[in-house]
Amino acid sequence: MPCLQVCTLSFILLAGLAPLQATPPLLDLHSSLLRTQEAMNFTVEGKITKQSPGKLTINTGENILFHVRYDDNTDVKKSDGTSGTAKDLRVGVIVRVDGELTEAGEILAQKIEIQKT
Repeated sequence: MPCLQVCTLSFILLAGLAPLQATPPLLDLHSSLLRTQEAMNFTVEGKITKQSPGKLTINTGENILFHVRYDDNTDVKKSDGTSGTAKDLRVGVIVRVDGELTEAGEILAQKIEIQKT
């Protein structure tokens, strides 16, 4: 019997297989991913200084610029609460953007609220 245990351990080591207890529990991995997603939520408010299809540059008023990407799934709201479109996002308009901050420093907009024109 001792040979069977040694042979099995040797096979596991040679095959590069790790014992099951060495892998992190799935629940811990899931919790870690949720914390990462929460940390990525981001909100910025400022004036649109540059606009092109799918992209905005927002100046917060302190010469801090943010690059925002939006698409057809982005919820655009006018200051009166009605639905807006990309045509409402013009240079000079003050907006509040809620979205996800990427590692590249861009904001992927989920919601854009027009504050003032």
